[in-house]
Amino acid sequence: MPLSLQTRTIGDIVVVECSGRIIEGPEASALHQRLHEMLPIYHLFVLDLREVSFIDSAGLGLLVRLLSRVRASAGDLKLCGAGQNIEKTLTISRLKSVLGSYATAADAIAAFYQSEPGNDLPVRASVDIIGIHSSSDVLAYLRALLRQAGYAVMTTDNVADALTLIRATEPRVVVIESALRDRMTGAMPDIFRQFAEGTYVIGLPPSFSTDDAGEAGARLLDDLKARTPLRS
Repeated sequence: MPLSLQTRTIGDIVVVECSGRIIEGPEASALHQRLHEMLPIYHLFVLDLREVSFIDSAGLGLLVRLLSRVRASAGDLKLCGAGQNIEKTLTISRLKSVLGSYATAADAIAAFYQSEPGNDLPVRASVDIIGIHSSSDVLAYLRALLRQAGYAVMTTDNVADALTLIRATEPRVVVIESALRDRMTGAMPDIFRQFAEGTYVIGLPPSFSTDDAGEAGARLLDDLKARTPLRS
């Protein structure tokens, strides 16, 4: 089966969902090209191998080369979802400790925020705020506003990725569009309570995107300052 690739971003992390075989030839070239295209913009990658049935020696070598290239750009790459045969290949080749392999994408993302034996890359800074909104323009505004105010922030436009980020980064605050908040707490209340326990949640009103940007931003910052002082 030819290798197919689907990419999505969760915060500033790229998850590449691979389906098929990672073998020498067009399949390996396609994976190499995809990361090559994204590396100037992104530096953290998770390769989701749930649908990968086979990796040959050249394909495994490509993963090692990609890891080296990403780390040379001050980034990192991790694997997730590898099946039994792929895990066995990683173990036999003694590359499992080199190519970090995790059960799920959420586990791999969380690992970016933890120190790991033998990895001298800096641990990523803690995240203060997760921003969730269906509008990419509002998310761009939130990122700029909150980063200028000194907060470490990651954003997403959907509930599923939001839960992944909350689990992985354990933010102090979740800033969320009210409609998405209702969907998250209504459809997945137990999961949301589990991951967001101890996290302050600010619901953005429906008018946030159409209010005067300066006034809306000032109200949000005032709320944050009152409840979440910057990390020392």
